[in-house]
Amino acid sequence: MGRKQSIKETLATVKQVDENIWTLVYKGSYGLDELLQKGVSGMLGIIRFAQKYIHSKQVLLNPFVKDFGCSSFNTRTPENDVIFGRNFDYKDSLCFVVWTSPENGYRSMTVTLGTFLLYGKKWQNPKKLKDHIRMMGAPYCCMDGVNEKGLAAAILEIKTKPTKQKTGKKSITTPIAIRAILDKCKNVDEAVALLEQYDMRDLIFANYHYHFADAEGNSAIVEYVNNEMHVIRQQYQGENQKLTNYFLTEGGDNRKEMGRDRYKKIDDKLCECEHKISEEDAMKLLENCTLNYHHKWMPHMVITVWSSIYNCTKKTMKMCSGMNYDNMYEFSLDEPGKVKKIK
Repeated sequence: MGRKQSIKETLATVKQVDENIWTLVYKGSYGLDELLQKGVSGMLGIIRFAQKYIHSKQVLLNPFVKDFGCSSFNTRTPENDVIFGRNFDYKDSLCFVVWTSPENGYRSMTVTLGTFLLYGKKWQNPKKLKDHIRMMGAPYCCMDGVNEKGLAAAILEIKTKPTKQKTGKKSITTPIAIRAILDKCKNVDEAVALLEQYDMRDLIFANYHYHFADAEGNSAIVEYVNNEMHVIRQQYQGENQKLTNYFLTEGGDNRKEMGRDRYKKIDDKLCECEHKISEEDAMKLLENCTLNYHHKWMPHMVITVWSSIYNCTKKTMKMCSGMNYDNMYEFSLDEPGKVKKIK
């Protein structure tokens, strides 16, 4: 498929779900293999590659995104489905549910932050191709997702200096790491092995850690302490792992940590439920862990932009957005572009 045709067909799939959520079915290639071969060390590198690959300087990404919150956990339902819960906390923003089907990789369904694509809450007309060609940058900056093998992945922020590994390997940066893992890996072990092949270069303002879970019930957390990769694996098969915004690895810089209260809420609830919880109750748990912070005198606020429950067994996602838990939607990897309203 030619690039112009790919753009036209992709933007024809754009749909608004509600005031916060939009969907996009990406058609054609986004050149991940070429990008990984070249190596990429930051958002500016992604921008340059995307503009060249899509043949448009209108594809722009925001290199100054920072101050995430976020929480995540993996567990099982009473029916024994593996689920992965995730809150994405940031300034009020749109979010995009994006389906991709790469020729040399696995199909996936991911969520992208509108701020990364330089979209505010007020949109222009999505029917105008020229106004929205930068949506073609959506695959390059996913924050979480699940692929056709049932591998789920998410990134969370830690407020300390960014990871800048320099061991001579090809470089990879935060959002491209999630894209590569979902495109190339079928389970947790492969996700960890992929990261080991690259020098991690975080986005410019913070450190990030990674949470993975797969359809077999395996999970792992990857952190970078003083530019050294550390893997925190389950202590036993099926253990629930939790993650917020501080290092779990000994020696990590937690001077600006946040999220221990959210971590405890998640841990307490999963223990109370004997480590199995329904998707609906998992969403209630995420609601109980939301952030809604407004600075006393500066125009700064952080909210939970979206809450997602990924079912790694069924390859579905339930989502609430904009702190509105009265509206819940379900999306399926196997039905690109389709939305089911749950409540």
